[in-house]
Amino acid sequence: MKMRSLTVSKLNSYIKSLFSNDGILSNVSVEGEISNYKEHSSGHLYFSLKDQESRIMCVMFKGNTTHLNFNPADGKSVIVKGYVSLYEKTGQYQLYVQDMEVKGEGDLYLQFEKLKRQLYEKGWFNQNVKMPIPTYPKRIAIVTSKTGAAIRDIISVITRRNPTVSLYVYSVLVQGENAKYDIARAIEKINETQAADVIILSRGGGSIEELWAFNELIVAQSIYRSEIPIISGVGHETDFTIADFVADLRAPTPSAAAELAVGSLVELKERLYTYKTTVYKQMLRKLEIEKNHLTQIKNHYTIKRPLDILYQYRQQLDLYENRLENILKKTIHERRVQLLNYKSHLNDLYSQNQNGFIENIRGEQVKSVKEVEMHEELILRLKDGHLKVKIEEINEGFYERKNI
Repeated sequence: MKMRSLTVSKLNSYIKSLFSNDGILSNVSVEGEISNYKEHSSGHLYFSLKDQESRIMCVMFKGNTTHLNFNPADGKSVIVKGYVSLYEKTGQYQLYVQDMEVKGEGDLYLQFEKLKRQLYEKGWFNQNVKMPIPTYPKRIAIVTSKTGAAIRDIISVITRRNPTVSLYVYSVLVQGENAKYDIARAIEKINETQAADVIILSRGGGSIEELWAFNELIVAQSIYRSEIPIISGVGHETDFTIADFVADLRAPTPSAAAELAVGSLVELKERLYTYKTTVYKQMLRKLEIEKNHLTQIKNHYTIKRPLDILYQYRQQLDLYENRLENILKKTIHERRVQLLNYKSHLNDLYSQNQNGFIENIRGEQVKSVKEVEMHEELILRLKDGHLKVKIEEINEGFYERKNI
């Protein structure tokens, strides 16, 4: 006898009815630790409930959240009450939570708070131990995963704000047991070589487990001991890690970290234009004042006195005119030199980016063969990228191409 087949929809509907008719699953109380917590814009809560061996997906609709007397978060141990059912569209069963109360803090949350308290008492979070972030750094080191979205966002923002900045990516594991060692070694290596003016430590969002490498003591130590200022941009705006508290500056997202790491050339040009406009207006104002002064002198009543008094004051008037001319010449010269210096600075930045140049690993420009040593590594910065080379031969004098 041939077995009658079911559609997927009918099968899922039948399984859902089994859940509904089960006396235990229709009214169940479960305890576990919250993980991967997210609050949707609709007000519904989505999270996993886990213990040491298993986890189950949970949803709590907005109407049931009004009775909560605490803020759910990753790491909190809770007791939930509700029913188990099947979401027919995906065939996934989940726990529909109708009530939730705190059981106690989860293990990870307790570890986080314990280390946070210890480092706070040591003074590692104090503002007076944090280093300032340079406004226009020449070299930025990025410590993150080379395959994540964070690195693309950071590079995009920095190149848009200041394309002359040199970027060095230190690819590391950002989650898993070995991630903490990877991150700490990268920060230590950057400090040993002094390869950057500022460091961005970053990764995208995730659960407390996925972000845990940034809550490890070894990572906190490498950040605190760094002689190069560090900006942390870990997770989303609501995610806080130990690395955020120890870093010299905390950004809510990787993109925001890039914004904070480098000043905008466009903004610099705008400021220079503002300075130029201010200087010009000051010069016009001073000229107008002197002109009015000159008019007052010319119209003074003494001008109408006898010729001997007239000659005396005309001589004084000539003196004023010469003094005014010298003042104006000096002022115009000083302002012109100032504006030329601003223009030269901008042209140097633009010329370096367009024509290309050579620098050593310390970021110093190389202009002579006498400034390099055998086997030294150099970076050739071109208009559309950069090349890393190693010196195999040094010859002084003009290079002559040999015919082959």
